[in-house]
Amino acid sequence: MKVAIFGAGVAGLSAAIELVDRGYEVEIYEKRKILGGKVSVWKDSDGDSVESGLHIVFGGYEQLQAYLDRVGAGDNYLWKEHSLIYAEPDGKQSLFKKANLPSPWAEIVGGMQADFLTMWDKISLIKGLYPALAGNEEYFRSQDHMSYSEWHRLRGASEHSLQKLWRAIALAMNFIEPNVISARPMLTIFKYFGTDYAATRFAFFRKNPGDSMIEPMRRYIQSKGGRIFIDARLSRFNLDEEGIVDRAFLNDGHVVKADAYISALPVHSVKKILPEKWLRHDYFTNLFRFTGSPVANCQLWFDKKITDTDNLMFSQGTIFATLADVSITCPDDFQQGMGSATGGSVMSLVLAPAHHLMDMPDNVITDLVMKDIHDRFPKSRNAGLLKSTIVKIPQSVYKAVPGVDRFRPDQISPIENFYLTGDYTYQRYLASMEGAALSGRHVAEKLHARSGK
Repeated sequence: MKVAIFGAGVAGLSAAIELVDRGYEVEIYEKRKILGGKVSVWKDSDGDSVESGLHIVFGGYEQLQAYLDRVGAGDNYLWKEHSLIYAEPDGKQSLFKKANLPSPWAEIVGGMQADFLTMWDKISLIKGLYPALAGNEEYFRSQDHMSYSEWHRLRGASEHSLQKLWRAIALAMNFIEPNVISARPMLTIFKYFGTDYAATRFAFFRKNPGDSMIEPMRRYIQSKGGRIFIDARLSRFNLDEEGIVDRAFLNDGHVVKADAYISALPVHSVKKILPEKWLRHDYFTNLFRFTGSPVANCQLWFDKKITDTDNLMFSQGTIFATLADVSITCPDDFQQGMGSATGGSVMSLVLAPAHHLMDMPDNVITDLVMKDIHDRFPKSRNAGLLKSTIVKIPQSVYKAVPGVDRFRPDQISPIENFYLTGDYTYQRYLASMEGAALSGRHVAEKLHARSGK
């Protein structure tokens, strides 16, 4: 049985891994010259890696780690110290370090020792977050009608903890503010990360996501007979009289003929290629309820080290929400090109919220970033900026706003030979690399079951 997959991000590649292992003939069509989707990486003219975003592996990313093990990339990432690090003005840092105890005592004791929270913050959080720690999937989905800020305040948790602690986490997770994001994904995070000690560990790829994850996935798929085509943008589907996909056409006129078709495109791209005939199904019209979160990533190359922190960092009150010196966290990369002569820092920074940055000139954005860098990292004031990059993604992960979760589609569509995969489709996790990997596994399993094999 031949399966055509459109989109070579984590979801599409995960689906392909499952299918080639089950003996399917798989073809992947990617519109760009590089694979990876939201986690793609490319080289600049100096040979330095440029990332579309700052991507890490959480301990709770069990499905993604299983795929990395399967494709021989299980040693391609490194675990860091088990703590949340907040970059403060003038080079200071605040820590939320888990105690060496079983969950949730590890989180409770660690939270009580956090110096950036007041005693009232800590007491109100322990009391207020209990429903999240004790809740289940049904409870989390029932809270999707309100924003996280509303839920937080209803539970009596302090306003200071909302702004100091959870705002940075909401921005890191979905690139939107706590008063915009639904309570549902935030509570899911609390549950998984507050009841499993290992789930909150951070790991960075030794090189970058492209070399450490996407490339091993590509090699594995091709070693099993899968075929991957780049510069192959899906244009439209041709349907038979019953509305079933008969064939697909690429922009260059190439015809793709298969037994089953999987869209692994982001939801904003899926909406552009839906045949009008399919819009009589709520399954497809509900996709128009999803919009993407804008996000930008900035990389700065310095001629000196401006920090020695080997971990992910969060920041509050700055243009960037999360950041890392990838010259330290990713020891096998970001050491070539301009940075190699001096051994300087290479800062990778996620700029969120970013809706106001999309039309702003890159040099203006860089100036704003540098102002905050100088405030948070005093050593940068005497360091030279060698170069910088700004990568803007107008629509990244879908905005997890209140009321949207119930419209997340199953991977099986009403069209018997057409399927959806992607982190926006329904699975127990959030819009993330783990959500993409889970959706890829689910679509392969459901296609296999539906085909009767």
